[in-house]
Amino acid sequence: MKPIPFKVPKSRQYSLRIQVDDGPHFYDQLHYHPEYQITAIQQGKGILYAGNGMVHFQEGDIFMIGANVPHLLKNAPVYFSETSPEVYAISLFFDEYSFGQGFFEIHELQKIKQLLADSKRVIKVTHATILDNLLQIQKRVAEAIIIQFLQILSDLSETSKKFINSDYYQLSIHESVGQRLNDIIRYSFEHLQETIRIEEVAEVAHLSRSQFSRYFKLHTGKTFIQFLNELRVESACNLLLHEHYTIEQICYEVGFQNLSNFNRQFRKSKGLTPSAYRKSYKA
Repeated sequence: MKPIPFKVPKSRQYSLRIQVDDGPHFYDQLHYHPEYQITAIQQGKGILYAGNGMVHFQEGDIFMIGANVPHLLKNAPVYFSETSPEVYAISLFFDEYSFGQGFFEIHELQKIKQLLADSKRVIKVTHATILDNLLQIQKRVAEAIIIQFLQILSDLSETSKKFINSDYYQLSIHESVGQRLNDIIRYSFEHLQETIRIEEVAEVAHLSRSQFSRYFKLHTGKTFIQFLNELRVESACNLLLHEHYTIEQICYEVGFQNLSNFNRQFRKSKGLTPSAYRKSYKA
């Protein structure tokens, strides 16, 4: 697995890069790039890991990821099978100089400048108009692309947002660190249903248990158990949207060993019980 520095292909002709992801699953390796990224999910479910936080995603979700913030979109297991329901998303990539030196410094764009700063925390929104504008932008040409792009930024700056990280992401990840963290995250996703022992993950990272605990806390700002519980809760959120899974089935499907701990960890993360969470999406 390659380390995480990632280059977004450039075009001499265009200031804004538009990328379409259309296939069995999204790119699922932890990576970062100096460009800001806005991604609209039209089809696909899973978990976004970004900075040192995570959240489940589904159709209609929009994310804005700040420059150099490590991230990955990990689809649910069904998307890695021969019968994958397929994914579809449109992403915009740009940097602070895409439209010229000091473009985002002008007075009229101060709300957008703040939006760019806030994207370091990673933003999630659900907004039908913004989603439609993102999905339609690939059909625009010449100045119409820039006009629609600025409208998207303006709407993002004014709509209600959820932040994936509680603070601006400031942790530094070098190439060797990224490789190791990538392996840890991949192992956690692949063995989520099992009892994951810290010694096992430490072995994957080629560290002793004590070295691993220090390493993980240093580069994510949380313990591995905290990370694993959050991962299981976010995985449960995706399953809770499907009525054919009972709460008990979901509990064991995402790796919790008993219902009481599942309910406790879910409430700690989401502020409500799994059943209340399910009802909130039916309302």
